[in-house]
Amino acid sequence: MRKEFEFTVKAHNVKIINSWFRGAKLYIDGECRDQDYTFLASGKRALLSANLGEHGMLEIFPVSALISVEMDAFLISGTERQHVYSSHKRLSLKEQRLAR
Repeated sequence: MRKEFEFTVKAHNVKIINSWFRGAKLYIDGECRDQDYTFLASGKRALLSANLGEHGMLEIFPVSALISVEMDAFLISGTERQHVYSSHKRLSLKEQRLAR
């Protein structure tokens, strides 16, 4: 089963492709920046990450359901951790504005 997630963070186009047999891949502006072949991810540590320069580090955490996997993305800058994307819950308007 293949699942894709697309969103924008600080003017960067982000795409995550997750597949049972090919693992997860993180694309930033069309360039593959990270990949992981873990079959069962716990969600306690970042599955994928990429440096977005002055904006900080983008970290992707899997959220497992019974059959499907959802993704949460956080932008880490210094000691701040900002929730910038969730495929399974709606972010607040403040979180949505800060991600732009």
